[in-house]
Amino acid sequence: MLSQRSKLSQLSVDSAVVRGLMEFGPRDIRHLSKLMGVPYNRAIASYKRLRRTLGLQIRAAPNTDLLGLTHVFFEATLSPEYRRVGLQAFEGVSSLNYLSTNAISPTELFGILYAPTGPRREEYLGLFDELVDEGFLECYSIRSFPEIVRLSLRPEYVDWESGEYVFDWDSLTPRPDEPGVYDPSHKPLADRLDLLLLKELELDASKSFPEISEQLYRKHGVRVSDRLLLYHYENHLVPRKMFSKYRVLFSQSEKLGVYLLTQVAPGALDKYVGWVRRIPYLNKELLDPAGQHFSEHYLPSNGYQGFLGYVNSKLSPLATRMKMFVSLPGSRWMFTLPFELFDEESGEWIHDAHADAQRVLAKARELMGTA
Repeated sequence: MLSQRSKLSQLSVDSAVVRGLMEFGPRDIRHLSKLMGVPYNRAIASYKRLRRTLGLQIRAAPNTDLLGLTHVFFEATLSPEYRRVGLQAFEGVSSLNYLSTNAISPTELFGILYAPTGPRREEYLGLFDELVDEGFLECYSIRSFPEIVRLSLRPEYVDWESGEYVFDWDSLTPRPDEPGVYDPSHKPLADRLDLLLLKELELDASKSFPEISEQLYRKHGVRVSDRLLLYHYENHLVPRKMFSKYRVLFSQSEKLGVYLLTQVAPGALDKYVGWVRRIPYLNKELLDPAGQHFSEHYLPSNGYQGFLGYVNSKLSPLATRMKMFVSLPGSRWMFTLPFELFDEESGEWIHDAHADAQRVLAKARELMGTA
């Protein structure tokens, strides 16, 4: 009986720690333990165990609206001669946020780009026209989304021993409300070091500032002290709201990626979004006021049939058009903020469609020549 009480208590501690990480982040576990009413020794032990055994990840969610970036979803069909090398070549696009091959249609690439807000966005998206003209792509379609919502795991459905979700698709409850979206700005309130720091926090927000200092030198050749990083964090990133929250996630590397691109029926967007957000596997949403919606889900392969049943019963009836994309482990790449494109002097993002197109073509020809 004592063992059972201890087990239940540990599960409660794990859940409380994860909820605390989602709200307060990983910077001060001692402070988090006080706020959550969990003894420090149990909180830190739970935190370390969840990170070690379940691969728990903590990431900062960059406030891209405030930084002057918007998201563009694309799908593109590769020309026959480039199908073997197309995915690897397209990694050369400098503004990528996400890239994958569609397992349902292997000749098709899909992904998300970071594009500048304002008139330069359309100029940059000429990248796809140039790749069609050069014979790399047969065709493409793009959709711009002004709003992004990044989400954490749902602790109420997690079995903390296995790190897997346990739930009934028919009994899912509404997801708790997310923090409000900040007003966008066409003028990024950032410098290059802010963006480098934010990029590292998006990858792993649990790193210490000395660790981030080492990473910046190793990966980018940037020498900066941990004290200066702390200054930028406390005086730039936090007060200027360059990231909106912390996200707590399980590793997605071995999961099946399933994505829905939907034109929601008129007047049904709020209801559709409500049903989507009940799904525990949901990772990210892109939305626009005209009713276009994109959702990104990472699930174990044994959850696929249940997911399809939920889509057919709850989501499809609210859609006028829906397309599903699937990515397999090892066939997708995720990218962080494209800090290299930020011009510190002008405070603007500089996207070069022609340079990106030529980089893709050069890589494709190199790969074909060395095969």
